[in-house]
Amino acid sequence: MKVLPACKTCVNSGFLCTSCQEKLDTGEITEFELDLAKNLNELEDSEKFEFLKNVSFHKAIDYEDVVILVIGNKDKLKISSELIAWVKETYQIDETILIEKTSNPRPVVEALIAPSKLVSLNEIFLATGDVQFRAVLREEDKDKILFTKEELEELILELTGNITRIEFQ
Repeated sequence: MKVLPACKTCVNSGFLCTSCQEKLDTGEITEFELDLAKNLNELEDSEKFEFLKNVSFHKAIDYEDVVILVIGNKDKLKISSELIAWVKETYQIDETILIEKTSNPRPVVEALIAPSKLVSLNEIFLATGDVQFRAVLREEDKDKILFTKEELEELILELTGNITRIEFQ
């Protein structure tokens, strides 16, 4: 794999260097991410999952029965349905969402609410000079989306670093 949440040596050995241990202690990385990274690293040696050598794995968010995998730019096309099935089966997950690493909230919101559609995404310029976003979703999609309004706002902030307010209309 091109990028992992921790050093390749730490992921493979299970023993963390000072830097990686600090990331784990502060919550920047989790035991789940380290375990998944180790398994993905081992899988890339098999012929079936050889494509993993050219994929970046930045983060994994385990959110109840849903796991959000943050991968590198344009890596979504490389990841096979067989790998997704393997992750679901191995970690007993109901749903997996792939999101490419970005600070742009639009693709993140679209991935989190799929198959529902984003009505609009507006930039809000605050008097303090800060920028926030306002994502408008359809009211009739509210029950189809896996996450609540608050969960969506929290996830978008964690994934992009941008404050995004969700509204249903």
